[in-house]
Amino acid sequence: MQRTTDTFLFRLCASIALCWSLTAAAQGLPRAKTPEEVGLSSERLKRLSDTFKKEIDKGVMPGAVLLIARRGKVAHYEALGVRDPQTGDAMPADAIFWLASMTKPMVSVAAMMLVEEGRLALTDPVSQYLPEFKGARVGVEQKDANGQTRLTLEPVQREATIQDLLRHTAGLTYGATG
Repeated sequence: MQRTTDTFLFRLCASIALCWSLTAAAQGLPRAKTPEEVGLSSERLKRLSDTFKKEIDKGVMPGAVLLIARRGKVAHYEALGVRDPQTGDAMPADAIFWLASMTKPMVSVAAMMLVEEGRLALTDPVSQYLPEFKGARVGVEQKDANGQTRLTLEPVQREATIQDLLRHTAGLTYGATG
């Protein structure tokens, strides 16, 4: 479970860092003299960089651009790895990335901010905020007498929580899958 959580957190941080790096750089934010000036830890930012370097070394990604801003100032900005594994060209700090499916990490960050403010609890049932989820039922595949697979709807054993939504374990599927 810890490895899965670490992987999720790494991917979330990577997605957010990549998405916001260009936005913050484009806005010309001033640089903090030190991360501590804006309430961040140089030691922890180094740990973040080291984590990305390890993932690059393992081949999870060829490179990354990290930009961490707080209180209107850039506290950490660095390019790691390569832009193109075939040519070995170094990753430039102003690299442009193609990003897709960013809704989930953005909503997850917003939800965690609400949790941090005490306005939302991970254990809250989804139906507390979306009443349509109250009394939800789940599809269960069963074989009938002829051996045909049929989908029957049954009551859930427990209601989906905010945490279930964030972990993608709420039982929701995409389109024709699931």
